[in-house]
Amino acid sequence: MGKFSDEIVRCIKCGLCRAVCPTLLETVSESQGARGRVSLVEAVLDGRLSLSDIFDDRISSCINCKACIDACPSGVRVDDIILAARAELVARGRLPLLKRIILRGLLKRGRLLPPVGRLASLVQRVLLALSPKGSALRLLLPLVRIDKHRQLPVFASRSFREQFPERIVPEEPGAGLKVAYFVGCSSNLIYTDVADAALKVLEKLGVEVVIPREQCCCGTPMFNAGDFETARRMARINMEALDPSDVDAVIVTCASCGLALRREYSRILDLDTLGFSEKVMDISEFIVKKVGLDALRQLTTAPADEEIVVTYHDPCHLKRGQSIQDEPREIVRSIPGVRFKEMREPDRCCGGGGLYSFTHYEMSKAIAAHKVEAVRETGAQIVLTSCPSCIMQLADFLSRVAPDIKVMHVIELLAKALSRAAIRTVPEEEVKTARCG
Repeated sequence: MGKFSDEIVRCIKCGLCRAVCPTLLETVSESQGARGRVSLVEAVLDGRLSLSDIFDDRISSCINCKACIDACPSGVRVDDIILAARAELVARGRLPLLKRIILRGLLKRGRLLPPVGRLASLVQRVLLALSPKGSALRLLLPLVRIDKHRQLPVFASRSFREQFPERIVPEEPGAGLKVAYFVGCSSNLIYTDVADAALKVLEKLGVEVVIPREQCCCGTPMFNAGDFETARRMARINMEALDPSDVDAVIVTCASCGLALRREYSRILDLDTLGFSEKVMDISEFIVKKVGLDALRQLTTAPADEEIVVTYHDPCHLKRGQSIQDEPREIVRSIPGVRFKEMREPDRCCGGGGLYSFTHYEMSKAIAAHKVEAVRETGAQIVLTSCPSCIMQLADFLSRVAPDIKVMHVIELLAKALSRAAIRTVPEEEVKTARCG
C-alpha cells in the first residue's frame, strides 16, 4: 500500500465522490464510501489503525464501479488504493475460503472449468427436477456462504469452446478482417448464447474468427480480490494465447474482460502490454469502428413483425473503464423495428460486480433496486447491456418484479436481427420447398 502514499495525499477530502458511490448511498456511512476508505488506508499506513476485520469489511465492500474516479476533481485513483489494500490483506492470509476455492482452485486451473461446469449443470437439472421451484438447490447455498435468495445462473451442459473449432472462416469474406475472440468464463460456461451470437454476427459480416484454446480467465476476479500473483499468471497466459500480431483485433463480449486485457494488465499488474492492449476491442466498438454501420445496415434490412422497445444499461467497466458508451447504442439504433428509449441514469451501477453479488448479496440487492426501477420506467420489453455480470444481476432482480422484461446482450439482439433478415431474403420458392420438406 505504501507506494500509493502520494496518491492518497492527493485526496483533498472534498466529498464529491459521496454523491456517486453506490455503497455509501445505501448505507450513508462515511467508511462505506470512497473518501472514507481512502482515509482508512491512510490511517493504516500512519499506524493509527490495524488490518482488522472491520477494515477488511470496508475495503471488501467496494464494488469497483469507478464512479468515484469520474467524480474526483484531483483524479485520485481510488480503485488502485483499494486494490493495493486488498493485496496487503491477501499477503496477510486474509483471503476468504470461498474466494480461495474459486480463484486459486477453479479459475487458476482453467482445464477444470469445463468438467466442473458440466457437473454443475447436471446437479442443477437433477435438483430442479426434484424441486421445480429450486428450494432444494437454495438450501445448499449457505453451505458455501452464498445467500439462499440469490438466483443462480444456469450452467451450460457443454462449454462454448468445446462446441466450436479454433478457427472459423466465413463463407463470404465481406469485411476481410480477422479477429481473436477472448470468450471469457461467463460466456464460455453460462451465457453461451452470447458467444454463439458473437460468432453468428462476425460470420455474417465476413470476419474470420480464431478462438485460442489456451486462453483462460482474464484475471479480474483475482486482482479484484487482491490476489495479484495469480492474476499475473492468468494475464501472461492470455497475452501469449491471443497473439495480436496475426489479427486485426482481439475482441471481447464482456466489459470486465475487456477492461482487464486493455488496461488493467499494464496499469495494475505492471505487465508490458505494448502491441497487445491496443488491439483489444469490445465487439460493439469493433463493429462500429472496423466494420462500419453502413455494412451492418445492408444486412439488417428486415424489420421485426412488431416494434420492440428496448433500453440499455451501461456496464461500469465499459463506460467508465473503457470510455465506450456510444457504440452499443449506435448498433441498437441501426436495427430496423427497434425503438430505443434511454433509461434514467443508464450508467448507474447495477450492483453486479462479478463475485460481489454473491459475497455481498444484501448490498448488491439494495443497489440493484434503483436500476430495476429505472428499467421499468422506460416501458421497455428488453433491457440490453454488454457484460455477462450485469446480465446475471439484472435478470435476477427483474425476474422478481417484472418477469416479462427480457435481459439480453446487445450482440444477441443484433444476431437475431441478422438472422431475421437472412430468412426474409431467401427466395419465396425456396421457402415453400423448405416448408413442404
